[in-house]
Amino acid sequence: MRRIRFIGEEFLRSFQKSLFKNMLLMAMFSISFVMAVLMCSYYFDIGDRYEETTQHIEDSTWYSLNYIMADYESNKVPDSFTTVTGCRNMMAFYEEISSLEQYPFFSLKDDQSVYIRDADLAGFVGGHDYAGFLQEDQREAACGYFTEDETCLLWCFQGAQIDLPAYRMFGLRTVEGEGFTEENMTIRRASDSIPILLGNDYQGIVEVGTAIDISYWGYAFPCRVAGILERGLSLPPFGKMDMSMTSMDSRIVFPHGIRIREQPVNVDDIRRYAFNDYIAVEDGTVRLADGMEVSDLVGTYRDIGEKYGIPPAQVVGASVGMDLFRRESAASVRNLLILTVALLCFTFYGLFVTFYDKIQSNSRTYGIYLMNGCSLFMILVPYLLEIAVILLPAVFVGRVVFTVDNVGSFPVEVTVRAVYLFTGMAFLAGAGFLAYLLCGVDTEQLIRQKE
Repeated sequence: MRRIRFIGEEFLRSFQKSLFKNMLLMAMFSISFVMAVLMCSYYFDIGDRYEETTQHIEDSTWYSLNYIMADYESNKVPDSFTTVTGCRNMMAFYEEISSLEQYPFFSLKDDQSVYIRDADLAGFVGGHDYAGFLQEDQREAACGYFTEDETCLLWCFQGAQIDLPAYRMFGLRTVEGEGFTEENMTIRRASDSIPILLGNDYQGIVEVGTAIDISYWGYAFPCRVAGILERGLSLPPFGKMDMSMTSMDSRIVFPHGIRIREQPVNVDDIRRYAFNDYIAVEDGTVRLADGMEVSDLVGTYRDIGEKYGIPPAQVVGASVGMDLFRRESAASVRNLLILTVALLCFTFYGLFVTFYDKIQSNSRTYGIYLMNGCSLFMILVPYLLEIAVILLPAVFVGRVVFTVDNVGSFPVEVTVRAVYLFTGMAFLAGAGFLAYLLCGVDTEQLIRQKE
């Protein structure tokens, strides 16, 4: 009991004597450890993966992309669609990332509602029964917005969206007409009709070449039926190849990635296609071959985004550091790394100097303790407790910073464990330094200093 009391009193005396320095060290360790974990997460890819969105197939890992939830700057991308240049930039961004050979990309959504005017329905399906093509909750035409400026009675049809790489990858084929091709997905003017494909259940009901206006995400597109799909074709939900497939037999398949040759004069003519490419990125999946680094993929998307003034899409499943700094240039991240290393070095230097001064200024006191039978271990323990208390806030700060709400990752335990690791290493470094100072001391000289 006397030993515990001695240790407690020594700890309190030492801590209070350098209270300001200790508080400063607490703040510095908390900041430097958070930055160190983020830098390690960025450069060494530490962190957890989203098992539900990241899938490993054969020799590659497939990552989903995210734009809508990741765009924290109040929908900065769609807000840029007020000019023809802004729209062209989005379309060029999608076109470039979808053409990268080292990072194969496809965009797919197996269940996407499309809307048709009630007034156009008869010209589309004639007098045939169309109930099997509607979304399950659709029983009658409902009044809604076909475009921002047009309100009318609408029917909600089952649909899907794919781009040309997805069409080829999943082997879609037609029994009538043609499928998606580079030729028919490139239109001359923004007002020209775009191709759509119909599931096999439409065969005998809708003819190839039929024109129809379709509303998608609040934009109206002039469309023509390019082909009827073979029976039994299906697509995976959200591009997940390990999930049960969704049949395309009763769906209208709408294309991502329409290209326009002529430069539109009116931004309203091209905005819908820019938004379509924006959603294509949101629905996108990218393949990363084994041996390739996720950080290189994130950096490539960042560089392409800088080229066109487009915030880079989030690679869902990348580490916390990669996700947080995905909008920063490589030079900015390197500068942060340099600052982090400098802060860590200065923080450890401050810790070592503080405890070195403590031991030197208390050498006569330790001589008295040793004369009265106290061991060096009893002198060392209060300092170890003081170091532990200094490092403890860094653990709590790491737990608060690296949470699902703050970093958007689930789970985040690997990142949190990195904080624990850094804290443990710092404690061991401090303990080793103290042991070196005290174990190398001449106890007889300390005793003589009393006199």
